[in-house]
Amino acid sequence: MPAELRVTEADQGRTLRVSGELDTHTAPQLYERLAQVPRGTHLVLDLAETTFISSAGLGVILDAQGRLRASGGSLVVSSPTPVVARVIELSGLSGSLGLS
Repeated sequence: MPAELRVTEADQGRTLRVSGELDTHTAPQLYERLAQVPRGTHLVLDLAETTFISSAGLGVILDAQGRLRASGGSLVVSSPTPVVARVIELSGLSGSLGLS
């Protein structure tokens, strides 16, 4: 099932909701969408409907986080499903992605 991306505005920035599987095949789709986020944006990546995430998906998220931080913005992950939260935890990225 390909990831579906839906963007909504939030009070202090943007929220990008990702649903479906975020893997080697769908990570490029997320990469392209995140590349469109304006510099300096404070972005919340809502993973409440993300059923799977691979290292490719994590790499895309970290790349976008670095780009946004370098321009005065931020990226944090919110509401990951238990499976996704576990992958993030096992990867040692909970703190840097705002899940600690």
